[in-house]
Amino acid sequence: MSAFPYFDGSCVLRYDAEASRALGADYWRHMESYDLRLSQRQWAHVPAGTLTDKGSVPRTAWPVVPRDGKFEQAYGLHDQLCEYLSLTVDGKPYRISRERADSLLYVAMEVLGGTEREIAPVRAAVEANRRVLNVSEPSNTALKRELESKWVG
Repeated sequence: MSAFPYFDGSCVLRYDAEASRALGADYWRHMESYDLRLSQRQWAHVPAGTLTDKGSVPRTAWPVVPRDGKFEQAYGLHDQLCEYLSLTVDGKPYRISRERADSLLYVAMEVLGGTEREIAPVRAAVEANRRVLNVSEPSNTALKRELESKWVG
């Protein structure tokens, strides 16, 4: 495939009861790796074994911003980007801002066929969250990293 951007694989998730208990919320495990290929030289990678909450969307907002469905892959990618604030450029990790991570969520949603009407409420919620909480650092935790590292696929 040569038209960028594109996903090079599928999103295969499995509910992880053990991780959910340990982390105090529902988490799913990526069963297969995939990349959002931005160019020949630049991509965002989601490794098999990583955990996602499928977007930190309050339950009351699910009718407007559903966690399930066609955007699960974009939400899993966004989780990974926010946790490490890193892309791969020329085969090496490259630090990005939280704002860039958020913008890649919208790109991923477009790749998955999202319309502006579908993306707009997600954008509004994500932008508000970043501004209100002044998020600028990676969001990963030692416990989550430990649970991911112990996974054997």
